[in-house]
Amino acid sequence: MIIAIGGGEIFQNQTYEVDKFIVESSKKQNPNFLFIPTASKDAEAYIEVINNLYESLGCKTDTLYLSNAKVNKEEVNQKIEKADIIYVGGGNTAYMMKVWIQYSVDKALMKAYKSGKVMAGLSAGSICWFIAGHSDSEFIEDIENPKHKWVKGLGIIPYLHCPHYDEPERVGFDDFYSGQLTDAIAIENQVAVVWDNYKMYVIKSNPNKNAYKLSWSDTGLKKEVLL
Repeated sequence: MIIAIGGGEIFQNQTYEVDKFIVESSKKQNPNFLFIPTASKDAEAYIEVINNLYESLGCKTDTLYLSNAKVNKEEVNQKIEKADIIYVGGGNTAYMMKVWIQYSVDKALMKAYKSGKVMAGLSAGSICWFIAGHSDSEFIEDIENPKHKWVKGLGIIPYLHCPHYDEPERVGFDDFYSGQLTDAIAIENQVAVVWDNYKMYVIKSNPNKNAYKLSWSDTGLKKEVLL
């Protein structure tokens, strides 16, 4: 099962209902929770917020450091294998995918998904489960004349993806998406799409927010609210 969260401030409990659902989905009393904060370059404040939240929900937490640490591939695999829940944090998607490939984390996560673990994540941690996502990596990297770009994910959920769909800087996604042959899933903050055995449904921390399925044809853009 994959729980892809469009966005929301964790420290303000904006995704709390979704976070509770993630823990319940493991069907374990005290699940082993692994946080992968690669996209934020292992930002300590972020790690602390996530671990505090998931400990309060009854998890035993651990973190997979890949940015500022000497990485042992065997240890990477062991941490991923031991986890009942794997949660990928937000940040720079392009950077994260590059680091993952370097340490074969992409392969380990595919294996973990196939073995039935609960996989989750927010923003970059949502994009990674799709074919490709609308990424603001160039803005994060502070390059000159940055623009949004597609960043390739693991391709488990067979759609394109846009997180933070209700934020001003994502307003251009509909135009950005135009002409694509593959349907897209756009998720607003405080909403998650659950991908469970090829079935897809929506859970919300805020009842006024939505997720959408976008498709493109000769007649233009079609958009439907997902339930």
